[in-house]
Amino acid sequence: MDRRRDPNTATPSLKSLALKSPARKSLRALVVLATAVVGLSGCSGFGPKDPAEALLACPKVSIIRDLSEVTVLRPGGRDLTDLESRAALADFSGNCEYTSAGVTVNVNVFLIAERGPAMKSDSAKYQYFVALAKPDDSIVSKVYFDTDVAFPAGQPRAGSKEELAPKIPLPKDANAKDWKVYLGFQLTPEQLAFNRAQLKR
Repeated sequence: MDRRRDPNTATPSLKSLALKSPARKSLRALVVLATAVVGLSGCSGFGPKDPAEALLACPKVSIIRDLSEVTVLRPGGRDLTDLESRAALADFSGNCEYTSAGVTVNVNVFLIAERGPAMKSDSAKYQYFVALAKPDDSIVSKVYFDTDVAFPAGQPRAGSKEELAPKIPLPKDANAKDWKVYLGFQLTPEQLAFNRAQLKR
């Protein structure tokens, strides 16, 4: 799978994430501000790159809700005073290209991050994944990516744009519209439990 990244880019509108704490509200405010700057819309622009392929729809791309955010606490930390950083997969845009070898899904994923009171360095590392699923929802591949977000001096927030190009091998003229592309952070059991507890509030 091809991948490029542009660090410290602005980010578009946040998908339906449950932002409850004050830190989460400030993260949302960042995304709203970036929306005014960039003006991108995630899945609304997702379609074949070539107009001649209009009948061949793109696979559905989704950010998994439970895995759309990651909260990093310092070792042994239990609450937000121990917060090192927090990040969210905020939105995506892109298109797809049909070839005789299959379908390439060009996805731009926008990641935003916010530093916490316990953070000692000026950068944070996160791991996310891209998974491909057949129409019956069975996963055929899952690829992991590590990404670093650098915080400019004196700035509490930063972001990046991850450019991905997963490929679906299909016979010529086969339609990929029922395939799926799933995006999410690779979380520890504790981080996943934290996300689910926040979503229930």
